[in-house]
Amino acid sequence: MHAHLDLVGGMAGDMFSASMIDLMPDSVEALMAALTMLSEGNGVDISVDKAMDKGLSGTRFHVQLNDTPHNHKHQHQHQHQHQHQHQHHDDTHHTHRAWKDIRQFLQQANLDPDVSASAIGIFQLLAEAEAAVHNKSVEEVHFHEVGAWDCIIDIVSASWLIHHSGITSWSCSSVPWGGGTVNCAHGTIPVPSPATVNLLKGFTMMDDGVKGERVTPTGAAILAFLKPQQTLPTGKLMSSGFGFGQRQLPDRANLLRVTMFDSAKSIAASEYQHTQTIATLQCDIDDMTGEMLAIAREKIRQQPGVLDVTEAISHGKKHRHISTLTILCEEQALSQTVDVVLNHTSTIGVRYWPCHRQILPRQQHTVSVNGMPLEVKTVTRPDRSMTSKIEADHLVDAHMNYATQTQLKHDAERQAQDEKCKK
Repeated sequence: MHAHLDLVGGMAGDMFSASMIDLMPDSVEALMAALTMLSEGNGVDISVDKAMDKGLSGTRFHVQLNDTPHNHKHQHQHQHQHQHQHQHHDDTHHTHRAWKDIRQFLQQANLDPDVSASAIGIFQLLAEAEAAVHNKSVEEVHFHEVGAWDCIIDIVSASWLIHHSGITSWSCSSVPWGGGTVNCAHGTIPVPSPATVNLLKGFTMMDDGVKGERVTPTGAAILAFLKPQQTLPTGKLMSSGFGFGQRQLPDRANLLRVTMFDSAKSIAASEYQHTQTIATLQCDIDDMTGEMLAIAREKIRQQPGVLDVTEAISHGKKHRHISTLTILCEEQALSQTVDVVLNHTSTIGVRYWPCHRQILPRQQHTVSVNGMPLEVKTVTRPDRSMTSKIEADHLVDAHMNYATQTQLKHDAERQAQDEKCKK
């Protein structure tokens, strides 16, 4: 399935969840069960309500913090379409929660692994955008305690709905700029916020004349995670959903519309592609011999959860040649893979980040060529074509076996000829 997002009013985390719930009303009970289990005991109330805006019917998604209702309002001094997401708050009045603690919470939460991985991926983009704005490392990023819970619920809800929708590709309309300024604890800043601008790089923006924060950082992080194309593919229209924001706009409904299509391209993608989140690690080494580095490479490659290890040569400081190791590993193997790299190479630091990859299904089977068994890998591609390749190691072994057997056969024939001549 393919989904198209029309950002008529804008994009926020609650608007995205509301539109997806409106698209899939039968999902509400299961979604609420997952979210209630996640937020239980934290003073968070979550509700889904039918709503009207400018004569259109749709859905609103609410997150209410009962223990601190006076803190639930947005700290900016102007109206927003979304009341609880921005991270510019006064540090002297509120506690904060570190991104690394939120990540650990999501990893340990009782969520479907794919939902947890998507939520971490969206939050990681948000943390990276905030880190760039404040010139900090991602691990130093903190979210406002109240805002953190709002973001957690919005992002987990979005991830759950993405995962359970069966949607495999996305597109979106132009993104409304909004504009203006806002006062926050750091002073007056432009709208859209610097973090939102970082997240929306590459998107087509437009000014429709309506000022204010039209896209929140959380909404922008969800968009960036979805990686939507900005052209609508050909497909059969299936259904649509309207999600409303909290702000009232003067000349239009403050809505996000999601429309689902059944397209040949998306059908092929859903059948023949699988998206997963993995970890990428890198380090630079300039003080190991080639022999020792080769040994280290193989030790890393043999670790459980390691998917691939590559090496690139370049020039570094002091005119030295450096080897850059790039390691791909499963998310759950990240910590032990970092330890292996630090234990078996001379590097004193490893950088890493989550990344997404799409993999095609493959099958291993054995074929016989001239009596020799060969392992063949067959891959099904999105256009339904199939390609096959003999594993290189098996091809070498088969070649050597064939050469040996040919030589033995030749020797036997020659010996038989010699015996015949003697007679």
